[in-house]
Amino acid sequence: MPSAVRRLFAVLLTVALLVGAGLAARLPHSPSRVTTAPQAATVRTAASDGEDEAPEDAFLTQRLMGGGTVTPQVLRSIDRQRRAVAATTRAYTPALARKHWRFVGPTNIGARVTDVVPDVSRKNTVYISSASGGVWKSTDAGNRFKPIWKKSMPQALGALAMGSDGTLWAGTGESNPGGGSITYGGNGVYKSTNRGKTWRNVGLTNSSTIGRIMVDPKDPKHVFVAVTGDLYATGGQRGLYATTNGGKSWKRVITPDNNTTGAVDVAIDPKNPKNVLAATWDRFRYPDYRRYAGPGSGVYRSTDGGKTFTRLTATNGLPPGNNDAGRIAVIIDPSHPQNEYALYANDTEGLFDGLYKSTDGGQTWTLSPGSKDLPDSQFVYGWWFGRGYVDPKDSNHIFLMGYMLSESTDGGLNFSVNSGTHVDYHSLAWDPNHKNRVYLANDGGIYRSDKNGASNSWIHSQYEPFSQFFSVDVSPKDPTLINGGVQDNGSLRSWGGKGWNSYYGGDGTENRINPKDPQNVYACAQYGDCAVSTDGGKTMNEFDQQTASDRHGWLSPIEFDPKNPSTVYYAGDIVNKSTDKGSTWTPISPDLASGDAGQETNPLYAAHYGTVTTLALTKADTNVIWAGTDDGKLWETTTSGPTWTQITNQNLPTLWITRVAISQKTANAVYVTFSGYRQGDHAPYIVRTLDGGKTWSNITANLPKAPVNDVILVGNTIYVATDVGVYASNAAQVHWLKVGRGLPLAPITDIKYVPTNRNLYAGSFGRGIYRIKPPRF
Repeated sequence: MPSAVRRLFAVLLTVALLVGAGLAARLPHSPSRVTTAPQAATVRTAASDGEDEAPEDAFLTQRLMGGGTVTPQVLRSIDRQRRAVAATTRAYTPALARKHWRFVGPTNIGARVTDVVPDVSRKNTVYISSASGGVWKSTDAGNRFKPIWKKSMPQALGALAMGSDGTLWAGTGESNPGGGSITYGGNGVYKSTNRGKTWRNVGLTNSSTIGRIMVDPKDPKHVFVAVTGDLYATGGQRGLYATTNGGKSWKRVITPDNNTTGAVDVAIDPKNPKNVLAATWDRFRYPDYRRYAGPGSGVYRSTDGGKTFTRLTATNGLPPGNNDAGRIAVIIDPSHPQNEYALYANDTEGLFDGLYKSTDGGQTWTLSPGSKDLPDSQFVYGWWFGRGYVDPKDSNHIFLMGYMLSESTDGGLNFSVNSGTHVDYHSLAWDPNHKNRVYLANDGGIYRSDKNGASNSWIHSQYEPFSQFFSVDVSPKDPTLINGGVQDNGSLRSWGGKGWNSYYGGDGTENRINPKDPQNVYACAQYGDCAVSTDGGKTMNEFDQQTASDRHGWLSPIEFDPKNPSTVYYAGDIVNKSTDKGSTWTPISPDLASGDAGQETNPLYAAHYGTVTTLALTKADTNVIWAGTDDGKLWETTTSGPTWTQITNQNLPTLWITRVAISQKTANAVYVTFSGYRQGDHAPYIVRTLDGGKTWSNITANLPKAPVNDVILVGNTIYVATDVGVYASNAAQVHWLKVGRGLPLAPITDIKYVPTNRNLYAGSFGRGIYRIKPPRF
């Protein structure tokens, strides 16, 4: 980097810190370091050395502890910050700004789709909203999709609808709240009057997540929006909203009972739009606990077009509102609208509670006989679904969304499992322009049936380039060999089949390729269910049961020894080591986290918090290993275990540690990123030590106000992956630049640099994998 540019960066950095930091406490430099071994613990204190303090340290406390929740003002601020960084990059490092991110794939896998909407008048045309990949359009009956949503707009979508006039409505932010994984919010409602060519934000910008949009079939300017609200923060624009003027203004027509309750579903009687049903949902999530039920959950009814609503109670025959009341779907039979349904998946565990039916337009309700067939339909994920549909031409034909697709042909008296697709269902729609055509959306993407949704009649979309990656790895020996873990679509690889293919199941999480032996690959499903292969993934041998750990996080890290990748490390709450390419394992640490799973009560997930989230090693000294945990603990060993030292400081945040990176030149230079996302805190956190953890400097500088998910070091360059893109800085004088153009605004969860082709790869949660060849700077 030219000296003039470095001087400019130094000035810009100083200004950014002075403006952004405000009043801040000075960072003390006397961190206590608690050393533990498997059977013992000792304590030592590092000496204070204020002379080594970096200039930015004075601003560390405010930067680390002053995140705050997302509001419309914060979202606008993030956008301004992104644009400012991009402008600086164009002005002073144009070669970096000109570089374009190239899409790598996959196109044949798909991902979670939250809504599917056939065009009201155009044949073979269908629109979908991807959970974290924008809005897409197909003009060939769902075989191939193209994006109709700007890459620069929020990619998380919760709902989609089309009015009788062809106007498209999109609600940003996904209301499905996730189990071990996380989902993302948005910035309100968008409207398109030209079938997706252009979009305009029309309000509810503090809604965060939207569960459903419903357009009055007789008045396309009359629209209901079910705002579920921020999963990690209270308040905001929760409730059911309505517009009667096409989005020019909005009125809250259902005000929730408390600040953790929002609206999640709404249905309109197509023959008499004065009759409206709506469901509210009381939910909140902590870093180590999910409360997906509460007294605010309930069903509401309106008989005046949504001007006023009455909450239905046990007097009407529905379950009482209490702490066990969870997600509810409301359904109105299009051809016989006096038939209404409410599907309850109650309590925090997400268990099925009942299907209730009304035959008098919602005045009285009884438990449907078909409820006996449905307990397994939700499994323990009732909070993940929450919709149902009645065939517009056959009142007896009903589909209920769940872990399985449940179908009734006798008006809900009996249900059976409809087969032939991926599991985890979110939306379904009959095509008004094609007899017996049905579209189905689930965690595997989009399916079409031309046989009215009959079992095993479903055809999967051929082109769906919107996969949700948790991890990505690339072989330096052959960069065409790429693997990655994908939400609910397993561990994927770019080789060994036609297109991308799965070689390990479940929710794909950590995936790795031995840098010296591409046949030695690792793949994990959720919660540490991991396997190893020596033949490129043809055969997989599960190894996690050979390791020592009582708890495993959603993504259990795997890391190679940088000099000898036949040695590999894996962690639950304990770090384990293998010296024979994953065949046998030995524990090398004590429990490095909290010692328990925190507040979680769901028995399926109770052992999956209080775990190691990241491991880091260095060529400079392969005995040095750093580990970070989900409860904010930072550890180091200088002897490759079993003795570990906890690095503590009152100004280091006690937040989820997303990544640790160590310089390959010196073991004393360590970078740590934290995320407060699960606590409603969207600030970026990245700190650095140059003396092995004795002192720390904040290097957040001018990063946009969004969580940081990864950090890697390439020579003198630092790269970070954030929820709003990839940024780079020279390590000597930190000022962040935007890396390239053309990367969608989906969270970047993992980045990898491949020295053999000098490409940087980015795994996005919603838009697949991208790569770029950044210039040297």
